[in-house]
Amino acid sequence: MLRSAVFHVVLGVAIVSATASVAFADCASPSQSGLALCFPSAGSTVLYPAMIEMAVNSGGVPITKVSVYDGNTLSSSLNFLPGQLVDGGVGNGFHKITVNAWDANGKLYQAKTSFTVTGFGVGSCAAGSGTITLCWPEQGSYQPEAGFPISAAFAKGVKSWNVALDGKPFINSSQAGQFSPLLTDASAAPGSHTVTVSAVNAQGATSTLTRQFSTFYDQNCNPKSGTCTPGITMSQPAEMDVAGTSFQIQAEVTGNPKPTTKMVVYVDGVKKEQSAGPGITANVTESKGSHYIVILAWDTAGRLYETYSNVNVQ
Repeated sequence: MLRSAVFHVVLGVAIVSATASVAFADCASPSQSGLALCFPSAGSTVLYPAMIEMAVNSGGVPITKVSVYDGNTLSSSLNFLPGQLVDGGVGNGFHKITVNAWDANGKLYQAKTSFTVTGFGVGSCAAGSGTITLCWPEQGSYQPEAGFPISAAFAKGVKSWNVALDGKPFINSSQAGQFSPLLTDASAAPGSHTVTVSAVNAQGATSTLTRQFSTFYDQNCNPKSGTCTPGITMSQPAEMDVAGTSFQIQAEVTGNPKPTTKMVVYVDGVKKEQSAGPGITANVTESKGSHYIVILAWDTAGRLYETYSNVNVQ
């Protein structure tokens, strides 16, 4: 049986985030001996962090090692069986990916693809006039607990920077694979949170920016229970993989203390549907391959609610 693991590399810092699980059935093994890359599809654009879904036909011989190359650079090298790999080391921009897998007999299986990564549908943060520019998460916004962007840029000449989440160190410039801009993802339990970014400029002076935001239950949220904070729940598509090029996107704002005034659905950055909320349905037709969905909502208090998802049209 194929096994899989979910693995995060945040700007070159490896963090195991989940234990092994059964490989996704939607990523079918090749009919003949070989390695298949099911997601992202070649030429597509997907959300950060990059996720690579794979399957192998090794004739029942265990896979003992997987290496992922971004161009000619080794991005990840793991002793795990192929399935789903989430790799933050594959950052924003265009990538040519090569995956090598070896079985217990030393046989090599190889597959290649190319795709573009965009940071939660919003791209990288551009440096402004100050020492620190903090683009995401937005002040007072509601982000999914399963993953939200932390995106910042730093002025030329900045010597070092660090990011704290709720007062605890999260990432710093010595850990980052690239110095600026910073684009990574984080997760946090539903509730109120604080991101603090500090940077030391060329003259040795320290600047700090602080931003408050909230996270909500990404799925299976029951606002009547009193245990969930406001947020967008996307009920369709229920899985990342959808059958057929025409499908439905359904979402609603739940647990919101103020009435919703506007909701917008984007697919691959293109506006598909708008409603006055608190729910929205978009019937879309997309080409086969990988796409990304961004849903935004606003209430009468001006609060912004966001949720993000990749989808693979089969």
